Amino acid sequence: MRHKRSTLVAASLAALILPVALAAPATGAGESQEHFRILPFLQSPSASEIRVTWFTENGEPGRLTISGPGLNRNLTYDVAGELQPALAYTDAERSQQIPGLEQGSWLLGADSYKHTELIDGLRPGHRYEYTVQQGESTFQGRFETAPTADDWQHLRLIAMSDSETEPRGRVQKREWAPGAVADDGDARPSAEPGSAWDQVHGTTTLSGTRVLRYPLTEDEGLRRNLAAVEQRSPDAVLFAGDLVQGGGYQPGWDEFFRHTAGPGGDLLTSVPILPAFGNWESFGAVNGGYGTPSDRTPVVRSRAKFHAYFDGPGNGTPQHQDNYYRVDYGPLTILTLDSNNGEPDDSAARYAPEEKLTGRQFTGPGTDTQENFTREEYESAGGTDLSDYNPGSQQWNWVERQLIDARANGQIVLVQFHHVPYSSGEHGLPMNHVLTSGQGGTPMRVYHPLFEQYGVAAVISGHSEMFERSFVDSNGDGLGVSYYDVGVSGDGLRGIRREGASLDSAPLGYNPFSQWTADQSEPERWAVVDGMPKLLAGGKHYGHLEINVNRLRGDRERTAQIRLTPVHLFPVLDEDLDVARTERRTYHDGIVIDIDREGRPIR
Repeated sequence: MRHKRSTLVAASLAALILPVALAAPATGAGESQEHFRILPFLQSPSASEIRVTWFTENGEPGRLTISGPGLNRNLTYDVAGELQPALAYTDAERSQQIPGLEQGSWLLGADSYKHTELIDGLRPGHRYEYTVQQGESTFQGRFETAPTADDWQHLRLIAMSDSETEPRGRVQKREWAPGAVADDGDARPSAEPGSAWDQVHGTTTLSGTRVLRYPLTEDEGLRRNLAAVEQRSPDAVLFAGDLVQGGGYQPGWDEFFRHTAGPGGDLLTSVPILPAFGNWESFGAVNGGYGTPSDRTPVVRSRAKFHAYFDGPGNGTPQHQDNYYRVDYGPLTILTLDSNNGEPDDSAARYAPEEKLTGRQFTGPGTDTQENFTREEYESAGGTDLSDYNPGSQQWNWVERQLIDARANGQIVLVQFHHVPYSSGEHGLPMNHVLTSGQGGTPMRVYHPLFEQYGVAAVISGHSEMFERSFVDSNGDGLGVSYYDVGVSGDGLRGIRREGASLDSAPLGYNPFSQWTADQSEPERWAVVDGMPKLLAGGKHYGHLEINVNRLRGDRERTAQIRLTPVHLFPVLDEDLDVARTERRTYHDGIVIDIDREGRPIR
């Protein structure tokens, strides 16, 4: 299946430049978006349904029209806007100053109204056109319904995480953690103040070591990443959490949709998004962070924004709506989980210094992925939507039911959630380790026995801002589960965790299941050309995971094959060290998973 880009009538959309160059804004300036705060974007895809959502600043009804196969006449909906108080700006946001940007230039209107409609009665595997008339602006787009499990040929998904958008990303270049360097090339450029790299892109101190800043801003990195995704025409995009730099920070959400359904890009107007809660979606940023034990209202407000924007399929538990959900897309069953609240609550402070683990010691995954707030504190602040994930919880029982059902129907199962359970990075250690971040993903390992038992093909996460693949096979039969950290969408570019505080210390090696990481398995290859350093290949860059599923016919054992390919946007530098263009390149860790007639991996 392939999607074509949407267009905005009322002022034409600027063409998206090839991913080898910086993508131009997808919509024109001025009046082109006058009546849209957020362009129509797609959610909750299925073989017969899809949800179309857009936002305005006045709430006046917009008219949504659908045309396509099986419709004797166009479907027309008059969709009124509902005011979303949770999306209002705070005084702290209105007064915020960001060096390098005109104060308040990133703010939109005061009010945000949501227009949303679930379209049903559509034919599987067909393309439909849609139009949204909002005031004097008309947006025209298209989408495709999912095929049935019996009638499909090829599917393509993109998995991303940790875009962590914020206005500051327009001017901020992140620290570029040093990784492996090819033995037969030159050394990495000097990070000393006044060096050639420092003069062009800057340098900074990370863990006491002076390091390079990445040559693209966070904004540029995400834009080029999304442009490359759009050119691959995926059927859906999985976003495994940390979409924004603080779920309670409204300008962060404005930036996310500016990139995906606004003037910076329009991917989600033709490709549905499957989002997951990340830890940043519970963080208030300038509005109080995680709050205090006596006042967790910043967390409540943060999670409320996620709920305001996204509407997942029902999961049978209204208070957990949007936290976890199932999407069936042809032969695929995609389970999205909420990994943010384990019980009993835990924190690093609970363990005395003499009790804490060191080195590669491991006594168990723990029960909680975050020490930032407890359920009691959250509910005292008025929150009602926390969903525990441990055995016996409502979410756990729901997951087990979905796995049983998917296996009974021969589905291929993919799972996504934010906190990566197997990681060589910052968040790869349990709460009782001396080096814990207090946000380790190890508690989500509790799901691995279920995943292996029911033949989950792959698990997608983020959180450590690594690009890493792990493989876990508990019984040694070769039929384990592949785990990915795809946290390289557009924010930090972290490396592996070290034994000591210095980046020169040895790798900790806390994840024995790691098979590949971009920063260690793909050495940077540098050369000095005319006295200036040039990166020729390798290294860790902004990117995503491409998942291609192909149907196999005439094979007695295999019915499908999944190819998982890690992709990065490689910055090509000119003679002045400026980024001349980026190139879509693939890393050397593409894997293939064969699927049997029950939907199980057989590799």
